[in-house]
Parts: sequence; structure tokens; C-alpha cells
Amino acid sequence: MAGALVDILLPTHERPHTVAFAVESVRRQTLADWRLHVVGDGCDDATEAVVRAIDDPRIAFHRLPKAPGFGYANRNRVLQATSAPFVAYMSDDDLWFPDHLEVALAALRDETLTLVASSTLAVRPPGQLDPHFFAHSWSAPGLRALRHWFLGAPNLVHRRELFERLGYWREDLLRFGDREFYNRARASGLGTRLLPDRTLLRFFAQQWSPLYATLDAPPQGAFLQRLSEPGGAERVRAEAAALRLTLSGRRTQVADFTRFLRRSGPRFLRFAWARRRSGPPR
Repeated sequence: MAGALVDILLPTHERPHTVAFAVESVRRQTLADWRLHVVGDGCDDATEAVVRAIDDPRIAFHRLPKAPGFGYANRNRVLQATSAPFVAYMSDDDLWFPDHLEVALAALRDETLTLVASSTLAVRPPGQLDPHFFAHSWSAPGLRALRHWFLGAPNLVHRRELFERLGYWREDLLRFGDREFYNRARASGLGTRLLPDRTLLRFFAQQWSPLYATLDAPPQGAFLQRLSEPGGAERVRAEAAALRLTLSGRRTQVADFTRFLRRSGPRFLRFAWARRRSGPPR
């Protein structure tokens, strides 16, 4: 649909089991003036078939050869061909609350803001809400920055003019491009804000990917149904708000962080070195 208010970018590679739920959470937004661009970054036939089976003229599928790493070059290729005044991002295994876009665009009525980031509610196996995923509730000096590091692309909504000021996604990076883009915006002096509203359900791939093959159905389906019921989103938020951080929860945070360091620490160091050595983003 020409002239949409928001262009939404959803990259995918091989997620035929979850991508339909992610797309459906976009379709159920209370703000309906959007166009969704599903970017098939060297994706398999099964994933493409799932997306093309969804009958909605607001959805465009772009099948492209696999780009290096997480496919940031393909994201830029599609973004540069779009024109909506606002840009949002979705992933192929997470869910937006129905008011995700509505809340973000309401915040962006403040003309001093260029980008807003929603807060996250994690879902950990076997399907437990976790408002205390380690970085999201840490506020101690020296650890607060982790809250911003663990905000990914699906949290972000921004004005298109941000590209004119900052450039697009870093094509020379193989991973962590969403973190780099968000923190580049924060460091630029342009107006950014982390919103308190939890409008994103995250199913972290490190926890869930090894389990999907063992499940009768992905958990995203049941959570999408809960969010779509009358008053469902508020009930999910209320359930999460009632979950207090206990000593056991603190231990879980430390264990999660330790697993992150063990698995992704070397990759992060390579990312930081590449970012430091490279020139301005294209």
C-alpha cells in the first residue's frame, strides 16, 4: 500500500516454524497504516512459502541472495527503496504487543525525539514470562549500559530522517548491527528515549532454537492468542509486573549473563574491534 505511515522491516533466513506468528503480531497492530517488508536473506523455500501464504496487500516479500553475516546489506537495499516517514523493525521469532506501534508513534509526537525503544518482556523455556532477564532490570553503576546493549531491532521505531543524519546499517559488520545502530543513534546527540512500556515479547534464540524441534508447537502461537484476546495484553503485563525478583532470580540473571559471555563474548570482542577499525557507515 503506497503512502503508508510506517515501513516495517522483518529479516528472515530459516524460520518457517515461527515467522507466521511474528507477521501476525504485526497484522494485529492497533495502528494499521503500515507496510511490512519481509526480507528473505538467502531464506529457504519453506520460509518463503509461509510468508507468501499470508493474504495481506500490506506485506511485501523480498527474496535476496544471502548477504554476509546477519544480512545488513539486504536490509539497507530494501530500506533505501522505501519512503514512509517512520521505520520499525520486527524479527521472525518474536511478538509485538498489539499497541507496539501506537505507543511508539505517540512518543514520537515529541518533535525532539528521533528514535524510541520499547521495553522488553522475555519468555524463557518452557513458556515462563521473565521481566527480569538479566540486563533489563540492572541499574547498578557500570551495569546500566547493558540495558541498552540488549535492546535489539524489534524494540526500535524511528523517523526516516535518522538515516540522513547517521547513515544506514553497517554492512561491514557480521553481527550486532542492531546494537550498533541503536547506540550510534544514542551517541549522536539526536533525541532518543527508552520507553517504560513493555510492547515486545522476546523469545531469545540462544534459549529457544535448540528446543523447537522437540515441541508440539512453538510457544509464540499460544502467546499471540493471549495478546489478541480482549484485555489480553494488559493481563500479560500485569502478570509480569507481579513477578518479583528473588534471590533465585538473581542467580538466574548471573547464570544467563555467564552463558552470554561464554557464547557471545569472543564475537562481541571481534565486533568491537571491527567497529573501531572501520570507517563511517555506508
